[in-house]
Amino acid sequence: MNPLLLSQTLRHVTASLLLQTSFFVFALQATEPWSGTVVYDVEPLNIEASGWDYLPKTITYETNGEDWRITEQGTSFERIWIGSFEASEYHVLFHFLGHAVELLEPCPASPSDDAVECYEHYAPCPWSMNSLPKSCTLHDGPASYLISAREKVETPPRNWGRNAFQLPAGYEPVDRLTLAALLSKIARSTD
Repeated sequence: MNPLLLSQTLRHVTASLLLQTSFFVFALQATEPWSGTVVYDVEPLNIEASGWDYLPKTITYETNGEDWRITEQGTSFERIWIGSFEASEYHVLFHFLGHAVELLEPCPASPSDDAVECYEHYAPCPWSMNSLPKSCTLHDGPASYLISAREKVETPPRNWGRNAFQLPAGYEPVDRLTLAALLSKIARSTD
């Protein structure tokens, strides 16, 4: 066989294999869930006067692509939301005035995309949308607020700690009625 022809054939086969491998790697990366952090600024829309400052100033959303955590900062009490994309329920952890309680909530039956703009990543189920919002309106009891992404940082799943998305110890499980009674009792004692 002609050495020049053999050399050109090998180059063609090598280039073809590299191209196929590149497409395979690209397709594999495109199907992997996103892992990282998004920091949102919060703007209250219709907050009613209250002794409780329960609307956050910022919200930090974190995910490793399988599990997620939402942490609210700047409120009278801390709330942390923890869940898994595969689960039908999620946990809301409340920490306020010496109390640490855990509420288990069901994911909404059908998400509705109220987001103005979205990233191409899954959203956590409490936000009741299919895609992770760049900005959207969230509702919390009688209050509504707008969240807007300020910062988005990608983090490889292997960089998250082993316990990053596990429930911390020390929270007492409660139902909605018990939580409402506790909040009412605390509100009366602060008057």
